[in-house]
Amino acid sequence: MRMITAKVAGFFGLAFLLLTTAAAQEPNKSAMAYLPRGESLRAYAGWRVTGKDGRLLCVVSEAAASKSDELPTRSLRIYREKSSGLVELYKFASPDSVVSIFPLGDYDARLVVTWVGGSAYHLRILAFLEGQVKQVFDEGSKLLPEFLYDDQGRELVLITDPAIKNGKWTPTNGTTTVFKWDGAGYEKIGTVPWTKRLQCLSKESCASLK
Repeated sequence: MRMITAKVAGFFGLAFLLLTTAAAQEPNKSAMAYLPRGESLRAYAGWRVTGKDGRLLCVVSEAAASKSDELPTRSLRIYREKSSGLVELYKFASPDSVVSIFPLGDYDARLVVTWVGGSAYHLRILAFLEGQVKQVFDEGSKLLPEFLYDDQGRELVLITDPAIKNGKWTPTNGTTTVFKWDGAGYEKIGTVPWTKRLQCLSKESCASLK
């Protein structure tokens, strides 16, 4: 198993999150213990949230297909960690393969889960709101998403639509749609040329980059 983590790098005063491949980790014993019979562990991550819930455990597992012409089913489950064990709060199933799972910060941040299926990546972002795990973002892309922080620490999600150049998909001549966290979800603030995407931090700045 290979895990994907977030790495922070500076960019003109902004924090730009780069996806990098980390070394494989030993399976978490709690995650392994709560896997349904017949499912194998594919990825996991810890997620610290507000209030009494404290620490959540996020587990992606895989169940083999029952027929040879069917795809395996991958499931994301999120548990609340308690002294008596784990309590399931959320479940999502998909035929896609998991690429990465990580929170966007150490505490009270959103959880990013990237899947891949067919020829596209599928980005789903979860938030812990009003005591519940809720999906707040769901977008597909031919390229991996990017994450950017503005000067007030609010994250933006960058989804690029590439263009074909010399017979290959490339972002160079493509466009990027930017979404910004507003406390309850991600608001679309604009679509700009890929080369100017890092300057798109608000609706006003995006509008000036056409």
